[in-house]
Amino acid sequence: MQAKKTASKQSSPQRIVPTNTALSAAKSAAIRARRRAQVRYRFVEREYLGDQDPPLARMLRGGRGGQVRLKLYLSYLWMQTDDFGVSLGYPARAWAAMLGLRDPGSAGARRITDAQAWLEENGFIAVASRPGLGNLITLLDDGGTGQPYVVPGSAANRERQEQGKSLAHRYIQLPATFWTEGHIAILSGAAVAMLLALLCEKGGGEGTGLWFSPGDAERRFGLSEDTRGKGLRELAEAGIVTTRRRPVNPTDFDILRMRNVHDLNLERLDEPASIVRTLQSGK
Repeated sequence: MQAKKTASKQSSPQRIVPTNTALSAAKSAAIRARRRAQVRYRFVEREYLGDQDPPLARMLRGGRGGQVRLKLYLSYLWMQTDDFGVSLGYPARAWAAMLGLRDPGSAGARRITDAQAWLEENGFIAVASRPGLGNLITLLDDGGTGQPYVVPGSAANRERQEQGKSLAHRYIQLPATFWTEGHIAILSGAAVAMLLALLCEKGGGEGTGLWFSPGDAERRFGLSEDTRGKGLRELAEAGIVTTRRRPVNPTDFDILRMRNVHDLNLERLDEPASIVRTLQSGK
């Protein structure tokens, strides 16, 4: 009787990189964009516990459509070169190409117009249709209030002069290389969300030993445990985050407890984007 062959599993690395089309589109956009996109804390996390979910979490819901909304809105923020906002009239295919969407001239462009419709309906942008041309996009307040948009750095400076220090316009920054090196094109919405959350956690610190519990991910950011786990794993695969174990109570006599902490490797954003993922394959 012939013995049955058993399939052995072997690790097979998969390397994901942005397309040349995405890189070319981002480099073209960079000529008209900021050196660093400014993203308010209140876009990423709740200002007060008990508030509705922050804009980031609300945009992200809805599968692939959610990640297109988030990436597109961040791209609009990147291209706000004036203190009071700049209207953007680029065609949907150009945005689709930069975000690495498949078939940017057709299916990808439709995903962009779907995302624009959601952002308009929820008060984040105003859209003026221009037949034969790209929709004219006017950015609105990043809290979804429908009010005019003001770049946070400019708004903070004005408020500081008028009434002293204010926390309403605290912001984190994403470098232009997040786009031009292709990170935005290959990272999932979950990974982008967790990068923004970690940048908020970092604040003015060094970006090492960052930690928040699964409960914090929901209470502060409105992100599910699945999103948190997937996003952190992908950031590690991209080399942007290193996760390590650290003792919670290293100096007392209680049972030693450990937790995962995360170190941000932000220099990776200045390098060509890639994700190295290990897959299990049968042989």
